[in-house]
Amino acid sequence: MSCRYIQFDFVIDLEILLNNKSWYNLRMKKLLSASIAMGTIALFAFAIISENTYESNVYAAPTSIPQENQQGQTTSNGIKVEFGVPSKVYATELTPVKIKVTDANSGANLSHVDWAIVVKDPHGNVVYKTTTGHSHMGIMDFNVAFPIGGENIISLTSSSIGSKMMGMDVPLMARTHTMSSGDLMTFEKDAENNFGSRTFEYPVYVLPQKQTRVLDGSEKGTTVNVELATSSNEIIAGQPTTLLLTVTQPNGDMLTHPDALISVRKGTYKVSSSAEAGDPMMPMNGAYHGHVGQMSYTATFPSAGNYIVNVDLNSLPVSNYQFGHASVRFNVLASDSSGETAATMKTAANHIDILGLESPFYSPNGINVKTGTTLTFDNVDGNFHTVTSGTPESGPDGKFDSGLLASGQSFDVKLDKPGKYDYFCTIHTTMRGTITVS
Repeated sequence: MSCRYIQFDFVIDLEILLNNKSWYNLRMKKLLSASIAMGTIALFAFAIISENTYESNVYAAPTSIPQENQQGQTTSNGIKVEFGVPSKVYATELTPVKIKVTDANSGANLSHVDWAIVVKDPHGNVVYKTTTGHSHMGIMDFNVAFPIGGENIISLTSSSIGSKMMGMDVPLMARTHTMSSGDLMTFEKDAENNFGSRTFEYPVYVLPQKQTRVLDGSEKGTTVNVELATSSNEIIAGQPTTLLLTVTQPNGDMLTHPDALISVRKGTYKVSSSAEAGDPMMPMNGAYHGHVGQMSYTATFPSAGNYIVNVDLNSLPVSNYQFGHASVRFNVLASDSSGETAATMKTAANHIDILGLESPFYSPNGINVKTGTTLTFDNVDGNFHTVTSGTPESGPDGKFDSGLLASGQSFDVKLDKPGKYDYFCTIHTTMRGTITVS
């Protein structure tokens, strides 16, 4: 697991109710003659070859990303971050992410650490973002679903709590300590560790969407494994996408000659029986057949959003495993576009966004303005922050102070004298910025 480290100069279903339309039973009665069964297979095969050519190597689609993630750790100036995700991560699948901040020398956890986490997809779009958070023992685990495959980036900004906050002394027990004693309540025995602020970036390699279900067959005591996967990192609305369906026996061997009826619908979960139906069904050319348990078909999802793929399966008299009939539902996600890097978030002229502990904390972090310009600070984070002139080392200098700003609140300041104005957040003292007036 590689990591990109940035150090600052100063010390975070749709349900698609398918209405369960009835359809004719594809399972042929076992009393049918072998000739009729084989004729049916040939008919299905002809229909599929004309619409969706089967390829035996559909799972060999090339990918430019590693198949597995490695657990990693990064050390910076006495602080160690341990980072871990599952070795294989699939798009749209809820994924546990484990992060721990420790003292690099002793390996002990750090108490009372502030943090913020941002997750970006391969195009640079933010797909997950926390508000400024707090960890009592340096553990920052969370769960996230990566919408698309490829190299996603998890950015962690971690900040210590020192002796001052809002101009007042922080109680000793609430400061960041190296927990050598192993107990939060024995903080007097542990050394303080005011390490400042660090930002770390970790790549997570996400494989294309793949889901596996184990189904009970209608034949008593039978089960069947069904997997739905995509051959590309991203399903893009308006562009053809190949979905890959694999059916196997309980022991993992391919199930020969299964039939499938496939339908897709976009919509929302409906609880009331009188609720409106979802979007119209997307036709999938009727029945599909897989000689060796694999079927591929191509569909174009008309718009971005969540879709439900319904699959109804039947074994045939010539199948090597008789499970009867089984049904399964898969969720797939279609994105708006691909190949476009997210545009850098632009702040309105003379506005500064208060991001919280997400680097660079105030955006823009440094700004040049003319005398008499009014600057507006907008708190776009979920926590309280301040905009206070001065530095954490020397304290507020009295030139301006926003007081506590709740999420969504703003603060205006007009500077009439040329010079350099430093400011910081008195709650999270590692948040700093600079205004230069000329």
